[in-house]
Amino acid sequence: MIDMLEVESALVEKTKKVVILPFEKPKVYGFLGHAYVLGVLQPYEYAQPWIHSSYIQLFFSKHYLNDLGEYRLDFYPDLMIAYRNLPWLEYKHSDKKILKQLGVDIHKYLITQLERESYVVTYVDEYYIGNTSSYQQYHFIHDIFIYGYDLERQIYHVAIFDKNRQFSMQEVSFEQFEQAYSVDSGVHSLINSFKRLEPADYEASKFGAGLARFEFDLQLIIDTLQDYLEGKNSTERLKIQQHPVEGIFGMDIYPLLQEFTTKMIDGIKYFDVRPFHILWEHKMMMIARIKYLQQLGHLSADTPILAEFEWLEKRAYAQRNKVIKGHMCDDRKILQSINDSLQGIQAGEQIAITQLIEELQKNNS
Repeated sequence: MIDMLEVESALVEKTKKVVILPFEKPKVYGFLGHAYVLGVLQPYEYAQPWIHSSYIQLFFSKHYLNDLGEYRLDFYPDLMIAYRNLPWLEYKHSDKKILKQLGVDIHKYLITQLERESYVVTYVDEYYIGNTSSYQQYHFIHDIFIYGYDLERQIYHVAIFDKNRQFSMQEVSFEQFEQAYSVDSGVHSLINSFKRLEPADYEASKFGAGLARFEFDLQLIIDTLQDYLEGKNSTERLKIQQHPVEGIFGMDIYPLLQEFTTKMIDGIKYFDVRPFHILWEHKMMMIARIKYLQQLGHLSADTPILAEFEWLEKRAYAQRNKVIKGHMCDDRKILQSINDSLQGIQAGEQIAITQLIEELQKNNS
């Protein structure tokens, strides 16, 4: 008869005392779905074609606008934590409720996943997580990303928004995590793991399921830039895979940003920096994309378009900071200049993206 205590003891002896999977501060972190993915993939050259082909399109979801009254500006694809159609990452989805029914110890589950080089995303109550804005203040269910552990120190390495609402990588004790994880989070019961793949993983696959493969396609970038410029719904291109997402896309987001700003000024909406933060991150990713295209020889080294987007990035950053300052000072008058600035950003971007498309087509015809 198998002695389960001996089996568990053997497992413990073989378990690595410390595991910290590679993860760096991501370029996009306004929403954590982007932060998790980019923090894992950013350092790798083979992932750059996907990164620079993405983060072009922006959209407001009609579901959030109409059903929740939320002006939720995001990149498309939005990379929510359940997202699975992504090259270089192999996802496995589970459910906290199922694990509980099966009697699975959460610490053993996390340690096993991390030992197998799989990152884990799940939901916790931040009331129990130190250095968060809701710690010991109020209950708040939010997602958390686990990328390492230390058995001797009894801590997990996690990525999360800290008490200042800044993206941070920090430590959480096993005890804190168990308290936060054990709270019934209702519909938020996902617990997902994903592993970073190498190009060799695709070659070794018998059927090559599309994972670990993404080839640079300049025309795809040009087409998506054109979608953005014309306010086209890019999800219409994916009808064979999924039902199109209803929303407002590309340059058409600016009137909605102005509408939201007016509602904040009038006190109809609370201060919310997220749409302005995402707008700023979009300009930063455009700068990174232009530099990448220069490296590949698709744009000239002296293209004036880079300086134009650097100007747009500074303007977007200034509007983001006005919202933060207005919130901190509880002064809505600070927001009054934002709409004029947004109009200037929109006009400048219209010209810059038109020039970018023309230069890409000219240099690569």
